[in-house]
Amino acid sequence: MDKWLSHPTAIKILSVVIGILLWAVVHFDPESTPNTVASTTETQSVDVVKIQTTGLDESAYSLKLLEPSVAKMMVKGSRSALAFTTNDDYSISVNLEGKGPGSYTIPLTVGKLPRGIELVTLSPSQVQVVIDRLEKGTFEAGVVTQGKPVEGYELGTPVIKPGSTVEVTLPAQDLARVGSVKVFVNVDGEDAPVHEKKAKISVFDKSGNEIKGAALNPSTLDVEVPLTMPSKEVPLQIGYKGSLPGGLTLGGIQSKSSTVRLYGPRGLLDEVNQLAADVDLSQIRSSGDVELELLPPEGLKAVEPSKVTVTVTLSSSGTKTLQVPVTFENTPRGLDAALEAPRDGTVDIQVSGTPEELGRLTAADIRAVASLANLAEGAHEVRLALTLPNGVQAVGEPPLVTVKLVASEPASGLPESSPSPSPSPSPGNDGGGAGNEPAGDGAAGEGNASDGGNNAP
Repeated sequence: MDKWLSHPTAIKILSVVIGILLWAVVHFDPESTPNTVASTTETQSVDVVKIQTTGLDESAYSLKLLEPSVAKMMVKGSRSALAFTTNDDYSISVNLEGKGPGSYTIPLTVGKLPRGIELVTLSPSQVQVVIDRLEKGTFEAGVVTQGKPVEGYELGTPVIKPGSTVEVTLPAQDLARVGSVKVFVNVDGEDAPVHEKKAKISVFDKSGNEIKGAALNPSTLDVEVPLTMPSKEVPLQIGYKGSLPGGLTLGGIQSKSSTVRLYGPRGLLDEVNQLAADVDLSQIRSSGDVELELLPPEGLKAVEPSKVTVTVTLSSSGTKTLQVPVTFENTPRGLDAALEAPRDGTVDIQVSGTPEELGRLTAADIRAVASLANLAEGAHEVRLALTLPNGVQAVGEPPLVTVKLVASEPASGLPESSPSPSPSPSPGNDGGGAGNEPAGDGAAGEGNASDGGNNAP
């Protein structure tokens, strides 16, 4: 017996028998008759299966409604077959072949089921379908910028290349609702032109709501948004500084540009009315062209052009000395001013210029002003400020004069019918004519009845 059990063939036969017995125990239904084996078929619910459409001519029609869009299936099969299936293994479709615009009720078709699976029920068995005709319309696209560029920069007019026309294809009902076609370009934080080669196009209805699903031709646009610094054109004022070498005088300065363009924040530009630049005469030795570098005023970004050429004309100069009356300005309140030195109320002013300019020059063309602002009572040395005609320059520093400030005398009470007495001559002027002026702002010497005669032409 032991030898028989140890034989390989006997072991194999015994294993098969044991296996059959185990299978029978597992599948034995105690409620059935002893000779009946329990069924292995089960049912399963597939709750959400998306309904697909087939056969619709999408070049001419659009599916406006598919209701419902999902269906529920009840299937049956073996336990093992059901265990190895998912929702993706099932398909349901509705055939729209040959259907045009309108509303339809169409039965559903179940696709091929997985092996070992059978359909029990389908809910719903049909769907409601609405089809609309596709139509085309042409619209002009507008550019909408988003964000803000760097402070001080301004947006220019956007340019769409090669054009702004967009063909929109939508169902007829939707196309009638189209109000605008727009492309959006982000300019936030930019300080240079923004170039968007593939700007996305969006379609909106008349209420500003986006319409999805439109077919667009082209699908994107090439858009460029210029960014520029605000600018302003102002006159260019050419002056000079420094002094020419001895024997030369300035005949004139002629600029080849009369205006320049300034760039910067709009608020600062509004405050600027001209741009001034000076020729340094100390660097000039002969007539000719001089290149000046132009600098923008403080706070502005740039000036265009940044350099300008001016023509400087020089000529041999002569000198001329004129006796010019001294005038006062800014006399302190409550004080009277009198010129102590020079006593005759005039100073010698030496000027240089071309013979033509000097020949036309008179003392009335020159102002010699002593400013008395903030001076106290007493005698003071004051350097004169000279105002000269164009083309004429003073030789050396303006002279010093001595001015005496005294407290003003109160006006004497006189009957209204009595004539006002003539004021006595100012001290130190010896009848030079200054006594005919009231003390204070005004002439300090002969022939200086009013400041108006001393203004430069």
